[in-house]
Amino acid sequence: MVQTRASDIYHRTAIETAEPIQLIILCYDAAINDLKQAAELHERREMNEAFRKIRHAQDVITELLVGLDYERGGEIARSLNRLYNFILRQLIGINSREDASIYGHLVKILSELRDGWEAIKLSQSQTPVKAGLLPRNWKASA
Repeated sequence: MVQTRASDIYHRTAIETAEPIQLIILCYDAAINDLKQAAELHERREMNEAFRKIRHAQDVITELLVGLDYERGGEIARSLNRLYNFILRQLIGINSREDASIYGHLVKILSELRDGWEAIKLSQSQTPVKAGLLPRNWKASA
């Protein structure tokens, strides 16, 4: 109990103090982990728990979606919109699937997007992040 509470406090502090680009990466990490766990649960036919993980992944993807800044993000924001909506549609349709293979496809998409943001983060010291790529109200690092 104490260890869980300490872990929760550590996790919350990490989120509250993270740079904007790190928050995006953390969102991807959460969705990826949720989908990996949901796939395992789905294969074991523990559907209630799988759906709980799917729902959380949907919430995370929705947050990424509503945070897009189309005015400043241009075509990249529109492309992310299409990808996020595709993922959300696939997650909604999982309920009717017997086959759990869709999870791997969605994890691959999210992992590639996450890796792209990680590359941007690593290159930030050389090139500032274009403000329009970050969700509204998030400031790019100087």
